[in-house]
Amino acid sequence: MQETYPENYYIIALLEISGIGIATAKKLIERYGSAQQVLNQSLETYKLLGENGRNIKEALEKEYLFSTAKEQIDYAEKYSIEILSFYDDNYPRRLKHCADAPLILYYKGNTDLNNTKVVGIVGTRNATSYGKKMCEHIVEELATQNVLVVSGLAYGIDVSAHNFAMQYNTPTVGVLAHGLDSIYPKEHTVYAKKMLKNGGLLTENKIKTRPNRENFPKRNRVVAGMCDAIIVVESAITGGSMITAKLGNDYNRDVFAIPGRLGDKYSEGCNHLIKINQAHLLQASKDIAYILNWNTQKKQPKAIQKQLFVDLTADETAIVTILQNKETLSIDELAVALEFPMSKLSTQLLLLEFKGMVKQLPGKKYELG
Repeated sequence: MQETYPENYYIIALLEISGIGIATAKKLIERYGSAQQVLNQSLETYKLLGENGRNIKEALEKEYLFSTAKEQIDYAEKYSIEILSFYDDNYPRRLKHCADAPLILYYKGNTDLNNTKVVGIVGTRNATSYGKKMCEHIVEELATQNVLVVSGLAYGIDVSAHNFAMQYNTPTVGVLAHGLDSIYPKEHTVYAKKMLKNGGLLTENKIKTRPNRENFPKRNRVVAGMCDAIIVVESAITGGSMITAKLGNDYNRDVFAIPGRLGDKYSEGCNHLIKINQAHLLQASKDIAYILNWNTQKKQPKAIQKQLFVDLTADETAIVTILQNKETLSIDELAVALEFPMSKLSTQLLLLEFKGMVKQLPGKKYELG
């Protein structure tokens, strides 16, 4: 191994090993400090790792492991592609809180993936005139909020969202289900090139990865995870947009749906999400601004007497202390500051709400009660 290669080179190589998925790779990196160290252990250490150790040892004995990683690094350098690892500061911070977040992302563009406001817009590939009209209406209004619009560059609502974002001078990022050496569908190449001027293209897939069917649900989780909110413009009762909406709910994101006329095939999904309380009914972008707490004026932090901390656990006290110093914070910001798993943080916040110490605001933001 060559010591001059960046850490991302070793992460890519680690993920090439049979049996080493995202979750296992993260655990190994946490255990040994870096992917480079994982791939630089002694034979005795690999024996202790059982099947994972055998897989790593066998892979290290084959030349393909590092040649694949080098191919990705060289291609990225040649075509100005940024390789972001889960541990980099400019990796989408919202996505970091998702248990299945990719370890590596490939990004080409010029916008901030950690924009203050990030909204995903998804929908059917068979967009109707109504769907396109509503998509433009929402994007036009969102443009005044300085948002980053994210979608999947697919036919229908996705590409409409990207085009309307460019039309209203709003940055937009397309998340791809394949490598950055190609564009699918091919007809959207012209749009993809325009997006690089004020936005970009993002994927977890290495070059030469084709847009196979199984890659699209994986793509959808990146869209859902990197956004504050997901807007479903039009959707049948099944399909990729419904998967993205479910993922958004699973990731504790706000999901919105534009209602449609009863009986319309491509409004059934949106109406169903609203009916079962899996999405907010969306009529205008002001609904998003309200739910996400974008328009709330900053308030002075409330003074909390130290004696009130007496009945709190150490974890609860840590949460209250941060909120006392930071006024209001989103659940994502609290998770980063406290280094709490999302499941643990959600439980602690709920307990603090019961105690009257913390209040939840629209947009999954919290302040002292």
